[in-house]
Amino acid sequence: MDDIQESELMPVYHADVAKWAVELGGGVAPRLFALVREDLGEGDAVLDELVAYGIVMPDGSAATVPLSGHWFARWLTPESASRRMGSEVVWLSR
Repeated sequence: MDDIQESELMPVYHADVAKWAVELGGGVAPRLFALVREDLGEGDAVLDELVAYGIVMPDGSAATVPLSGHWFARWLTPESASRRMGSEVVWLSR
């Protein structure tokens, strides 16, 4: 099992299941975000580092995973993750 790196099944989008899942979540779908750090050197700010990817749950709490994937964290909000990790929130979905 350890040699399997990804699903062997093709992903399939099921609109009816997606609608049902969003309804179960109180009518709000999870939102995706990234935590980034900016280099505030001379001139304009430039994105310097992608700290983690995150998801906001319907209740407003968030979870983040770094690019390495070696750990994850739970947060009260995406903003609290941003403050604690010294980064900015960039929304990847509506």
